[in-house]
Amino acid sequence: MLEVLTAPAEFFMDAGKRVYWLYLLSALVVASLATSIQARRFNPAEQFKTFFDRHYWFARSSMVDVCLMFINSIVKIALLLPLFGSHLAATILVGAFFQDTFGDAPQFELGWFWIGLLFSTVFFVIEDLSRFCLHFCMHRFDSLWFFHRTHHSATVLTPLTLFRVHPVEHILYFARSLIVFGLVSGVFVWLFSQRLTGLQILGVDMFGFLFNFAAANLRHSHIWISFGRLEKIFISPAQHQLHHSVGNSNSNLGSVLSIWDGMLGTRVYAGKKKLLEFGLGPNKQRRAEKKIPMGSHALFQPLTETILAKKDYDGSSKGV
Repeated sequence: MLEVLTAPAEFFMDAGKRVYWLYLLSALVVASLATSIQARRFNPAEQFKTFFDRHYWFARSSMVDVCLMFINSIVKIALLLPLFGSHLAATILVGAFFQDTFGDAPQFELGWFWIGLLFSTVFFVIEDLSRFCLHFCMHRFDSLWFFHRTHHSATVLTPLTLFRVHPVEHILYFARSLIVFGLVSGVFVWLFSQRLTGLQILGVDMFGFLFNFAAANLRHSHIWISFGRLEKIFISPAQHQLHHSVGNSNSNLGSVLSIWDGMLGTRVYAGKKKLLEFGLGPNKQRRAEKKIPMGSHALFQPLTETILAKKDYDGSSKGV
């Protein structure tokens, strides 16, 4: 029980999580720089008031983010890990399968750096593509949009909005992550078993570290940062904010790379700063924003939002 209660707090101390304290600090620095450049002046007092506004962090929408973070931690610890195991277990299982099926792998003379770089590159591309495919399906199919709309019901974006997902969506993304990591890392353990173990490869993800350190937390924020021409390759924070805005939810479905959106015609460039409205839109948000007491009832609000929203669901927000 104690593990369930403390797990969300441990996210801030885990370098494998996007809300690791160092990544949040780097996001704060980037946000300060971006705000100063846009305003053409540096005003620390004004920035502090803006970044740490209690109306922003303690809005009803933000509290739902926190509630869902705890709910999904319970789901992961009580259900997913006992049923499906950990990423390390998946790595060992896949590695053993390749060893039993194909025998010893061909020997490659590569140093630690090149093995790490090759693994990071392969894993990064497959991981990003798999995220895009699942996200695309979440918007394409009614049955999946029904759950994914919980994430899009956020009317205020904070770094914790990352955790604002329906438990069913959380299970789907966990399964996706387990499959992708197990396959890629398992193959690498088989190929480089003389120099690599499952435990060692868990700590190798260069591009994931760079993505999180480069202010990935500003994707779920109100800080407008576009990448200009680089948006042909990478999804900027501003592009993801467009994705969360009313009327634009079917655009910019990628996580890191925008090339997948470019291939399917769902890429929208950020352009100049815009005044955006987040959420499902006035008509669909109406039921979801009924005043529900924030006490123990708040734990059930995300699921209640989804059930109530189903009544006036017309499918106009999904589909690509």
